[in-house]
Amino acid sequence: MKSVMVDSNVLFSGLLYPGKPSEVLKLLGRRRLRLLIPADELDEIRTVFRRKVSYKEYLLDGFLKLVNARTIPAKRYRVFIPSAVELIKDKKDAPILACALAVKPDYFITGDKDFLTKEIRERINTVTSVEFLGKIRRA
Repeated sequence: MKSVMVDSNVLFSGLLYPGKPSEVLKLLGRRRLRLLIPADELDEIRTVFRRKVSYKEYLLDGFLKLVNARTIPAKRYRVFIPSAVELIKDKKDAPILACALAVKPDYFITGDKDFLTKEIRERINTVTSVEFLGKIRRA
């Protein structure tokens, strides 16, 4: 089973709005793909939902159960944070990148350009929603 990490922007947008992130999430529900979520990202996305659309937080919980998402405990990737800090422009994204470096998912899907640098792409398979959809549909 292929493993997939999605950045919080893909998860938030995909659950609330039509578009490529939404298509990505639909594929996660239909295909044999394992969604991995860093504990830090889960905290972040819950905070965003509560702040922006608290009345729709049930969408997040339902989706995570539907796809049988696996939460990666922070202790598993904390050791990778110094490496992540060196690679990422926005330091608040370091825990998410650290998790990706630790678990090496088959795909790390993001819309954040800070994750789409050459240096990061050399270490993990970082793709946009459009790139992921193209690759997975050809497979």
